[in-house]
Amino acid sequence: MIYVGIVGAESAKFTPSRELKAKSMIERLLEPQGTILVSGGCHLGGIDIWAEEIADALGRSKVIHYPTVLEWARGYKPRNIKIAETSEVVHNITVASYPPDFDGMKFEACYHCISKSHVKSGGCWTAKYARTLGKTVYWHIIA
Repeated sequence: MIYVGIVGAESAKFTPSRELKAKSMIERLLEPQGTILVSGGCHLGGIDIWAEEIADALGRSKVIHYPTVLEWARGYKPRNIKIAETSEVVHNITVASYPPDFDGMKFEACYHCISKSHVKSGGCWTAKYARTLGKTVYWHIIA
């Protein structure tokens, strides 16, 4: 049994082709027998929800840590800490750039990791925190 954290960007940050790439990656990550998904049930869809759907299709167990409120200090932060603590390995899946029709908040760099290689994603905060706990962490940036 291995607890695999899968976190990343919301659905609005993916084009249809990038969504297909992300789902294919999630399937590969969850494919090994004994894999247990750990994620955060993001209400904005995207990586968290796709990972849950794929885990269900593969018959994998899930540990989903939902935020208690939709607010950083009392909701997302404690949820993200639980994801990092529960996971043995964390995969943060995000995209290199915003889609042309994205109308949400945009940042020049991901302020969680100060990287311009990908868009801002709360998955970065979770991955960085997991690293401080000594967990193995991977960033997957879909171009």
